[in-house]
Amino acid sequence: MYTTDAVRLSEYEAFTVAHLEGEIDLSNAIEIETELTYAVPDEAEGLIIDLSDVSSIDSTGLRCLFDLADRLGRRQQELRLVVDEGSNLFRTLTLVHLSAVAPMFEDVEAAADVDLLSSGVEPREHR
Repeated sequence: MYTTDAVRLSEYEAFTVAHLEGEIDLSNAIEIETELTYAVPDEAEGLIIDLSDVSSIDSTGLRCLFDLADRLGRRQQELRLVVDEGSNLFRTLTLVHLSAVAPMFEDVEAAADVDLLSSGVEPREHR
């Protein structure tokens, strides 16, 4: 698909996958949100954002993730996140309850398992 400095896009199963790296903050969050909004085709199940290589996120970046989840939801699509469980980022996303709108998984494969949520297996931050 398409690549920029902060965002690498690909497809996996029925999802668009965005691999982000570096910091997500006031300087780039809106640009990233806009890019990701237009990257997801209507026929996709949704968007998986791999945050494994993100070093930090500020309140602007958090707001953009919430907004993306809302925007995708209005299109009947899902936002799913890949985050390292032991990371500060995982703790931050858990503290702001982002998992209420975007479940978190250990890797892209788990996030793309379309039947995972309906099977009764919960994303790991709820265990």
